[in-house]
Amino acid sequence: DGAISTGDMKSQLLEALNNLETVISEARYECQNIVRLTIYTTSTAEFWPHFPIFQDWIARHGIKQALTLLEVKSLFETLKVELEATVVK
Repeated sequence: DGAISTGDMKSQLLEALNNLETVISEARYECQNIVRLTIYTTSTAEFWPHFPIFQDWIARHGIKQALTLLEVKSLFETLKVELEATVVK
């Protein structure tokens, strides 16, 4: 809907995963074909307790990607986590 999330890390991660899945499927690609995934977060300390949510999502889609986790000073407005993926057909 274009609204920026003001939720906590867990809710933002869940929303980011859902949004990523939606974008990939609407482009007629499949999540299992993600070959590179970058996670940007404003706090790795805040992100790590929720890493199992990410791991479950990866396992559910059978993804075997290269992963980079970067802690950044800031993201757009109130975002705490952002995902960037490369998907192949």
